Amino acid sequence: MSKNKSSLTNFDECSPFFILGNPRSGTSMFRMMLNSHPEMVVPPECGFLEWLHSDFSDFSPETKGYEQFAKSVCASKKFETWGVEYSQLLETLVEYSPQNYRELCLCVYLSYAKKIGKRAIRVGDKNNYYMKRLNVLDDRFPLSKKVFILRDGRDVACSYLKLNEVKTTSEYYPNLSSNIREIAEEWRVNAESAAAYEKSGALVVKYEDLLSQADVVLKEVCSYLSIYYSESMLDFAQNNDEPVSFLQWKGKTTLDIQSDNKGNYKTILSDTECAEFEDVAGQMLKFHGYMS
Repeated sequence: MSKNKSSLTNFDECSPFFILGNPRSGTSMFRMMLNSHPEMVVPPECGFLEWLHSDFSDFSPETKGYEQFAKSVCASKKFETWGVEYSQLLETLVEYSPQNYRELCLCVYLSYAKKIGKRAIRVGDKNNYYMKRLNVLDDRFPLSKKVFILRDGRDVACSYLKLNEVKTTSEYYPNLSSNIREIAEEWRVNAESAAAYEKSGALVVKYEDLLSQADVVLKEVCSYLSIYYSESMLDFAQNNDEPVSFLQWKGKTTLDIQSDNKGNYKTILSDTECAEFEDVAGQMLKFHGYMS
């Protein structure tokens, strides 16, 4: 691939970065912040990268054509929310001539960048589901940087419970538990993963810090991703590209930073529910500074 074709630096070596976190932890808001950067692109959630790796991990243009990959991506759940047509994706694949699975995936993100008229020098993938498939990311994308978003697990539980009250028939609606101990266990496992990966070079960002000092946190994130900071990242609500079909449960993405959206558990969870959560995940709450 001739490097002058690509807006990415070092297309032949570049890997997407990953935004990871427990559901209901602010990962969508964070994605929108990064996608509001003039030279970063982080499309709405779609798990094609993990779903297709087994079919195309040994890809070469000689054995499997770009048409086959493009059709598989377009058939991936939620990809239709990007608004990228098969012909547009195929055009990007032909333009960049990817030679392996990593480069194929880069082209999918670049097709979205082209669709929204952006010159991207960094591309990212946000998906909470990847928390269960971190081994795949490590294996297939060993050079990729990871940014974990962490939120007080008790507030996460409040959000889970509130979500279960929403009435919808959307095929995209997340199926989340309403059992406090199950929510706590999921959060504990994910918080442990974030702590473990932080030791090996990943970045952990607290949702609460994004609420109170977004510019400071985003400057740190940009430094980690080796890209300049842009104040346009703070205008994420005005640049909202979350699919309309997601807004029933992601309505806050249409709003500016809600600095008071923390500590909700103090008025929403009962003493018994708080005790249950802390019984399961208290050690991780303490480790990450959410409990003394």
